[in-house]
Amino acid sequence: MSSRQDVASGWRRLLPRASVVGAAVVLATTGVLWGAGGRVATVQAGCMIYVGAGDDIANGHDLNDDSKRYPEQLVNDHIKTPGWCLYNQGKNGQTSSAFITDGGLSNAYNMRPDLLTIQLGEQNDPVVKLLNDCFDNVKDHQFLQASSCAAQILGNSNLWDNMKKNYTTILQQTKIMQFSRPKLVVAVVNYPNPFPQALDVVSPYASMCANLVDTIVTCMARWSQLPGALTVIDQVFQKLNQTLKDALAPYQAGPSGNRWVYVDVYPKFKNHCMTMKVSIYTTVFHPPSTFDTHNSTDNNIGCSTTWFTETYNGYRLPDYLPPAADGVLLTYTQTTLNMGKYPNSDGQKCISDAIWEADTIDPGTTPLKWKLGYGEESKTDYCQ
Repeated sequence: MSSRQDVASGWRRLLPRASVVGAAVVLATTGVLWGAGGRVATVQAGCMIYVGAGDDIANGHDLNDDSKRYPEQLVNDHIKTPGWCLYNQGKNGQTSSAFITDGGLSNAYNMRPDLLTIQLGEQNDPVVKLLNDCFDNVKDHQFLQASSCAAQILGNSNLWDNMKKNYTTILQQTKIMQFSRPKLVVAVVNYPNPFPQALDVVSPYASMCANLVDTIVTCMARWSQLPGALTVIDQVFQKLNQTLKDALAPYQAGPSGNRWVYVDVYPKFKNHCMTMKVSIYTTVFHPPSTFDTHNSTDNNIGCSTTWFTETYNGYRLPDYLPPAADGVLLTYTQTTLNMGKYPNSDGQKCISDAIWEADTIDPGTTPLKWKLGYGEESKTDYCQ
């Protein structure tokens, strides 16, 4: 840019993506930082920089409050100290390859971060189908289709190879970053599985089907397919997370490897999966003149304490219910309510806490926060 006015204009365009905590961001200091698309932002000299690189979760997809995103919660709840600037690079739909090719990686490099969190991969095609096609299959009670959807993702070797290569490119750039920022800490954050665990759904759906009386058999025949679908879906999330961990491993083994940290949020969310509140309504005619209504309402097939937004609903006709075991099934409808794909504010808080307390490869328990110079006691009871 040729003038101070141009710089200011560029910064105003950048400002909605940046949060400044405890430090003023001004336009006339040392250290010009180039943003995506050639935009520049100048940060106050001495500002410690946290860059949160990610996709929908870092960007707070389905949240209505940006302050509840985990990068913001990490700063507000933990870092706190004046002198830190946060740049949240979270973007809905951002893939690991797009982060490299569309300027995200170069922008992170030029921000010269002291802390860099990376959470990319869930939006890569076809992994993203877990949250689209497979999710819709479960919402519509199409459980065999959900199994097939997830199995195709799991078996796509090119997907996992390319994701690992993308992470290698990103992490190699972080090594270059560390030459000029030797105290840089890089945290790779894995992904929570929003779906319930296979064994946890059996009792809820069995109780649900039992209330239907004349369609118990057909209800059970369909819902007994759900655990198999959830098993394959969970295997995909585990494969995704293992791919990220494997990509990080060589950097942890190298010089200053304790400054590359794997943040495992996956187990923390197991008992806090999405809500899945199912109601089924039936009317059965028993000749010559009896009409029975058998409804099974408000059955939560998911978790009672959820860390995911309650955003998505399904109303597909439960055409798996006919025929009735006794009588004629006249009407049958269902609602599946309050399902979620992305963490709510509590889930985002868990991720921020997990980053702060994440154990490094140093002997014993040596959390990430110590690498940032915070000497507070290590905790293991976070994300309760």
